[in-house]
Amino acid sequence: MKRFLKVTLILGLLATGFSACNDDDGYSLDKFWVSYGVIEGSGDDYVRDYSIRLDNGSRLLISANLIPGWPVKDGQRVIANYTILGDSPRMDGTKDYYVRLNMLYDVLSKDVVKQSFIDENSEVREDSIGHDPIDVAEAWFGGGFLNITFEILHGGATHFINLVQDDARISGDSVFLTLRHNAYNDPQAHRGFGYVSFDLVPLVPEGKTELPVRLTWEGYDGKTHSDTGTFKLNTAVTAPESALRLDEIATSVE
Repeated sequence: MKRFLKVTLILGLLATGFSACNDDDGYSLDKFWVSYGVIEGSGDDYVRDYSIRLDNGSRLLISANLIPGWPVKDGQRVIANYTILGDSPRMDGTKDYYVRLNMLYDVLSKDVVKQSFIDENSEVREDSIGHDPIDVAEAWFGGGFLNITFEILHGGATHFINLVQDDARISGDSVFLTLRHNAYNDPQAHRGFGYVSFDLVPLVPEGKTELPVRLTWEGYDGKTHSDTGTFKLNTAVTAPESALRLDEIATSVE
């Protein structure tokens, strides 16, 4: 059986993609980067001219687009595969990168569900939110999100993934979050994985800039797993390279 990576809530700046390239003018058309980001467009339902704001604060300006018909929305969470053609420093210390966009991958992004909302109609909502096992391969903060690479057993049907806050549990400033999974009785025929990002910004109390987080999930081994970290507003963080296994996406989730 595949050995899972220990979940890590990453607070430092990590590699932005697969290519180990220096950030200088020596860019090459045969190299590519893979990064998490958010589409920045006109605010319309679908946009043709857009840029991509990366989790490290930099922005991708698309000079050449190999997927011009790919439908995107303003604010959409994506993983971008791109080739850097040049760069321009910004006053805030980040950079604008002029890029050739090679491919986009949609990332499921969701708000955190409060347990009090589930309790308002627990008979229906507890079943909907699910109690099926799920494995967390990696989790990290970036772009205002808790980003998770998860692994599940599936037979090809769409699964339901959510993050639930126990808003009745108070321990200092900490929030307690549980990753929940509803497999809808899908057969456990194949191992697959997916990506999901949960917006944590609304959970940060007014006047605060950081939030201690405890993440919990029930694994396929029948055990309860957890890890902790501190989410910080306006912190530039990028995904661990090992989280971006784009050639093996096999799950459908909502």
